[in-house]
Amino acid sequence: MANEYSKILSINAHLKQIEFLLHVFDNEKDVLTLGEIRNMFKEKFKHKDILLNQYFGIIRLIPLLLIKEVYKNEKKELKGDIEKIKIIRDALSHNSFFINHEGYSFSNDRDKVTMSFEEFQKFLHRIENEFYAARKVS
Repeated sequence: MANEYSKILSINAHLKQIEFLLHVFDNEKDVLTLGEIRNMFKEKFKHKDILLNQYFGIIRLIPLLLIKEVYKNEKKELKGDIEKIKIIRDALSHNSFFINHEGYSFSNDRDKVTMSFEEFQKFLHRIENEFYAARKVS
């Protein structure tokens, strides 16, 4: 159970960083350096660890989950990438995923999807591009 809590805490820390950076971007003076922004964040949140980009990728899954619902409503067959999206969705909703230095791993009660960070980015772009191209959305 402690592993689940630390996973949630780590994701939450990354979301706080994104929220903080967006706030700084919108509200602070234009002459702030990256070092000043980093120090502001460390001071405000007392965070010492390096915040890596891995957890940000979880946020990138939100459009995929919505795309999966469109496919479900269109009664598309669950195969290939659509099946992978379903496994990822199930893993997120049941907290059966992990992220480490090698990449992402998602599993449901039947299948597992494992991707490196590079594969993950390519997967996201392929799904989104195919989805929008089929609907002629730019």
